[in-house]
Amino acid sequence: MHQGRKVDMKGLIVPVLTPFKDSGEIDRDAFVRHLEFLANHGVHQIMVNGTTGEFYSLLPKERKMLLKLARRHFPGVIVLHAGGCGLAQNRIEVRWANQFGADTIAVLPPIYPAGLSEAGVIEYLRALEAEADVPFILYNFPKHTGNALTPEILKAVPHYALKDSAQNLELMEHTPRYFIGSSTNIYEPVRQGAAGFVAATANVRPELYSDFETLLAAARSEEAAVMQDEVRAYSARFSVGGVPALKQALARMLPGYPVQVRAPLCVSPVL
Repeated sequence: MHQGRKVDMKGLIVPVLTPFKDSGEIDRDAFVRHLEFLANHGVHQIMVNGTTGEFYSLLPKERKMLLKLARRHFPGVIVLHAGGCGLAQNRIEVRWANQFGADTIAVLPPIYPAGLSEAGVIEYLRALEAEADVPFILYNFPKHTGNALTPEILKAVPHYALKDSAQNLELMEHTPRYFIGSSTNIYEPVRQGAAGFVAATANVRPELYSDFETLLAAARSEEAAVMQDEVRAYSARFSVGGVPALKQALARMLPGYPVQVRAPLCVSPVL
């Protein structure tokens, strides 16, 4: 494994939204304002071009631009996500992480040919890991990829950490660092040894999640357990609306933040 840059990742990671103008272009100014908002409310780690960022609707040049913009304006740790859009394109995106200041790279298995053999997934991921000069994070999201990461895959592919949106806690013992991909189920995985959590709803109320992160890090268990209930209740408000609802809520926190999404998503009725 290549470890040209050293990071010590733990706690909260926010998968940032991608704002769009009415014209459909990325709203760079709104993106920067949002990064500043997150940093000012205690966020130290973000993921760029994740599922919450509508990576599947972005052109490669847009994904590269967002990384460069984030590196220029966000002072903390940046995880660049490379969705499983083909080995050749993902190799390019791993190189962007090396070249343009990402601190880590997170990689999904291929996202269209479901039910692949473990051998095929291992070959794909090892080819990408070989390109990485930054810590390499595996991303488990079988709901969308159709290819779950297994203990055998985790053992065969050198990696720094696992982001697990499937919330399969049995994988925790098979990875050096386990990050639960959840805005609701956080306290128990961290109590069991998870390094941290990836919370989309922290885009809107970062102070709630950064305060929760502080309690967890300090092992203030009783207070953290109480705050988990507050976090769960808040996150439940977005269980149906998803990214469009998050953008609407953020627009109330950051006046002028655009609520536009790209097809196939649709702007939700005002919540």
